[in-house]
Amino acid sequence: MNVRFIDTSIMLNLLEVPGKCSDKEKVKREWAEVLRTGDTLIMPIATIIETGNHIAHISDGHARRTITLKFKEYLEKTANSQAPWKLYGNGLKKEEIKYLAENMEKFTVSNIGIGDMTIIYAYEKYIQETPSLGTVMIWSMDDHLSSYRQENVGIQRRRKKQHPV
Repeated sequence: MNVRFIDTSIMLNLLEVPGKCSDKEKVKREWAEVLRTGDTLIMPIATIIETGNHIAHISDGHARRTITLKFKEYLEKTANSQAPWKLYGNGLKKEEIKYLAENMEKFTVSNIGIGDMTIIYAYEKYIQETPSLGTVMIWSMDDHLSSYRQENVGIQRRRKKQHPV
């Protein structure tokens, strides 16, 4: 099983947000392949928030409305468990806020914002909590996020039990 955390850059290309979708053909080809292979897709809450913010800043009112309606449909399908992805990390708990506070300086020095930090945190938490096999990655057009990829996640936790002789 392969798991992909969807970054904002992917959503912006799928929605064809003006000025933010220079990789739309590549993303749409990969999207078709992802749906064909049945990869598990995870939608972090940060991706929803950041995507909504980008849509709100579209200068062309007609384009902003059209894309808003498309994104609204995505959100409704997400809420009704009809989207091809699952929502993950829909609230910040005490330990998550501590993680952000403890790591903010390290990330912001590298020009990584709080939204991306929460995606990274959700990715790392998912790996720790999910006994899955396969690849877990952040699917992104941004180099600093697309480098988050682990192969064969969960194999160490699935060792065969040794039976006494």
